[in-house]
Amino acid sequence: MSYFVVTGLFSYLVGGFFVFKKRETFTQMVEFLKGYLTMLFAGLYLHSGLTYIFSSMGVLTGHTRPFFKGFRGDTTEALALGIIFYLSWKMGLILLFFFLIISQFVEEYEDAVFLTSLLIPVISFRFFRTDSYNIICTIIFVQLAIQFWPDYLEKKVKSVFINRTVLGLLVLFILILFFFNKYVYKGFGMQKDLIRHGPGHFKYVAITFDDGPDPLYTPEILDILQDKGVPATFFLVGKNVESYPDIAKRIVREGHSVGNHTYSHRSLIPLSAKGQEEEIKKCESAIEKVAGVRPVLFRPPRGVYTAFARKLLKDERYTIVLWDVSAMDWAELPPDKIVERVVKSVKPGSIILFHDSGDLVTYRGGNRTSTVEALPRVIDELKKQGYEFVTVDQMIFLSELMETEEKVNENKNGGFEGR
Repeated sequence: MSYFVVTGLFSYLVGGFFVFKKRETFTQMVEFLKGYLTMLFAGLYLHSGLTYIFSSMGVLTGHTRPFFKGFRGDTTEALALGIIFYLSWKMGLILLFFFLIISQFVEEYEDAVFLTSLLIPVISFRFFRTDSYNIICTIIFVQLAIQFWPDYLEKKVKSVFINRTVLGLLVLFILILFFFNKYVYKGFGMQKDLIRHGPGHFKYVAITFDDGPDPLYTPEILDILQDKGVPATFFLVGKNVESYPDIAKRIVREGHSVGNHTYSHRSLIPLSAKGQEEEIKKCESAIEKVAGVRPVLFRPPRGVYTAFARKLLKDERYTIVLWDVSAMDWAELPPDKIVERVVKSVKPGSIILFHDSGDLVTYRGGNRTSTVEALPRVIDELKKQGYEFVTVDQMIFLSELMETEEKVNENKNGGFEGR
């Protein structure tokens, strides 16, 4: 997480300096370059979607809300355009084209910027398949709306309530996205009955993968596991199982365990009881129909669950499995960082979280190249340290054996002392 904090702080400082007050050609070019170069440097420091999100938020916040109020800038649109050009010069040119067209029909510059900003989220979802880029474009849209929308609404709608309500909803949308993704680090909740790791008596670890199967990365991961002779546990998304049945069959055929990761990777929190049950049961049916096995392990998307889901899963004889070590590969960290993070955090009984599919928000997509490159190195390093690999099913069995042995020993000791 420190990488992203450093990126955000650096970008904030850049955004808060060299601010110009007037909209002149030179000043707007400087602000454009500031936005573009900030993203460029962030990418050179750590190329990942989350890095770009923190960088764009930092430079925009520094520009509009700097530490010293005297440095506050008004040319946010030029800065934002620089960010967009870094993401896609084609999208940047399209927005410039629409701005020039709109400028011919409206008198005020601010109105033209506002109307053009409405196109940003629409165009971005057409251009980008990665969640991180779409989130950045949404952030830019919200920022431009905050700066230009109030004046525009005062002319068209004489209602401060509507003005603030719309802006509040836009900001809330961004906060919700980050709230739910935050729990990818450790999972949500601290109940004792949830399995986060196995027994710490022996050097066993379990590698798990979420969000698959994926047509590109899952086969590569299976090849690595087969070559290394390592079993793993795959928590599958029902829709992906239906889309890529041959890969799901291969996972089971090669001796790996499979778990239920809901049908469409929707968070369980906002769903009704019926909606939660459908997500769980439809995924179960998809796995059983395609792979021929009924899953008994369940991992909620992003580690977020409800009291109803826990009761339902208990009644359906599922075991809820979280994790105690996250590779953070969902953030598209470089392979070296993933290896360092995992090897440093692992201890006897650890359950390691990787991803073979899934983006920051959606259940498909995402770049798992770093995961594929880091996985064999992680396996080799842990083997050097004396670790053996098991599936989560096997780890649960070992845990139950240890508990049974401890109870037997307690009874023996208690019986002896009582005589």
